[in-house]
Amino acid sequence: MRAALSAMTVLFTGALIGAGAGAGAGAATAEPAPPAPSSEQLQAQLQKVLDRGLSDEERAGELQGGLAAVPTANNIASVMDQYSSMMSWQVQNATLNGDQVDAQLAVTIPVFGTKTHPIYWVNQDGSWKLSNPSACVIATQAAGTTCTV
Repeated sequence: MRAALSAMTVLFTGALIGAGAGAGAGAATAEPAPPAPSSEQLQAQLQKVLDRGLSDEERAGELQGGLAAVPTANNIASVMDQYSSMMSWQVQNATLNGDQVDAQLAVTIPVFGTKTHPIYWVNQDGSWKLSNPSACVIATQAAGTTCTV
């Protein structure tokens, strides 16, 4: 129990210290932007990225960094799976902002409350992909783990 509380404290402290993803850092392609997804669609996409039961290739298709970003997704999924009974997360407030879709990831830990992290998706190859900077925000600030992209 002490180890779980210690880990939760580290996760939450990291969430409070972090600054968030910067807007506009994603590289867009010349492809026309697909329709802007809803928060619910982005939530489902993020759940797919974090589902280690799916193939790496399938998960990579949802990430700006492709296969190179899968180890970061694995790091996040490992923490989220380990503490799933103590924390919840939800993508909120998806808004089209030029060539990207901005949103917030709300992470709730009972007793500590909810902390939001700005994240965004970029249009790559005609579909919305979780940006590399956002994968790092989720890894380092929400999950307290390492980012490899």
